[in-house]
Amino acid sequence: MTPVRWFAGWILPIGATVAILAGTRFPLLGGEPEDVAKGEKKLKLIHDLVKSGYVEEPDSDKLYDGAARGMLGSLDSHCQYYDVEEMKEFLLDTEGHYGGIGVQLEFNNDSLEIVATFEDTPAFNAGLIAGDRIIKIGELTTEAMTSGDAAKYIRGNAGTPVKLTVLRKSTGKVEEISLTRAEIVIASVKGKTMVNEKEKVGYVRLLQFQEDSWEKFRVAVDALRDKGMKALIIDLRFNGGGLLTQSVKIADLFIDSGVIVETKGRLKSANEKYEARKDDTYPEFPVVVLVNEGSASASEILSGALQDHKRAMLVGSKTYGKGSVQQYLRDELGDGTGLKFTIARYFTPNGRWIDRKAGKDFGLEPDIVVDLTPEETSKLMEHWRKLDLGEKDEAFKDRQLEQAVATAITMLRVGERQK
Repeated sequence: MTPVRWFAGWILPIGATVAILAGTRFPLLGGEPEDVAKGEKKLKLIHDLVKSGYVEEPDSDKLYDGAARGMLGSLDSHCQYYDVEEMKEFLLDTEGHYGGIGVQLEFNNDSLEIVATFEDTPAFNAGLIAGDRIIKIGELTTEAMTSGDAAKYIRGNAGTPVKLTVLRKSTGKVEEISLTRAEIVIASVKGKTMVNEKEKVGYVRLLQFQEDSWEKFRVAVDALRDKGMKALIIDLRFNGGGLLTQSVKIADLFIDSGVIVETKGRLKSANEKYEARKDDTYPEFPVVVLVNEGSASASEILSGALQDHKRAMLVGSKTYGKGSVQQYLRDELGDGTGLKFTIARYFTPNGRWIDRKAGKDFGLEPDIVVDLTPEETSKLMEHWRKLDLGEKDEAFKDRQLEQAVATAITMLRVGERQK
């Protein structure tokens, strides 16, 4: 059996934030023989009845695809079956570039919700924000769509148009928005700067955990240290996740011992502790992590590890709350189709399971809560867009970042008094 893939990021057909532990092998679970035989008998009976009596002769492959889709869809929102074309789309996500509009989507409360928009994309430039809900794609309602369906209709060749009907979070109004698809290439590290030159407070924004994120992040931090940085702000706002291995490696830069994250599942091999190593750990300096409702999965692994080890203060809004790990299979099915399903839950070093299924305690609660209004969130994204274009935007006040800077300076003062 070829190696299966292990995910701990957003598994979305619109964005490229997947978590993979390459080379990890997990045996497939089997049910009780009598249960399997009973199920197979039922499916075969339904197939034969439909095949012989439906008003038009159905395609058997489509019938079994539908059965597989329904089986996985009955588990949780992160489990999904992919037909051949959907699997091709899914694999594009793992490459970090595709033709589309640049959003991460999640079915939440039975509606297609934008969790984050990527910078320098049509969606970002149109002002779409987390919390906006897509009601229609063209003339098609999203009510009965799978995430694979949404990808199929939103994706397309660069330069082609797509029309969305969106319920805007900021106004509560429904708007029609026309977008032109583009080639989406997602950066993982941006915004390296010294946000307070006097106190030497550095700032790095992590947009996503990709294959090279650890390396790029370390280069950015080292460059700031070379300039005399004394405290660091890591901005994980709207970072929907990515490679679990990368979030662990970045956490390991700040933690010299102990558990970073633990995964637990029914499979013996899905139970694993990732522990910090003393080698290459940065010396102690104040760290503040900016989070919000768009910080999810691998972002929560990094934030939760730093918070539990008291290595960083979290500032911002409560995080999204995704605490599960998915495995995907492709080659095992032998026909170009694939599937993903949840095999484990992950826990922070203090044993917290922060998934939405955990109830009212889902997500990570910041040490200092600073919530932005929807209007402020929209202005924040516009501010980032202007910065990317090299424009000045001195009128905008990022209250969360201002609090993060103030917190970092306070931590510096406390550290100086303790010396």
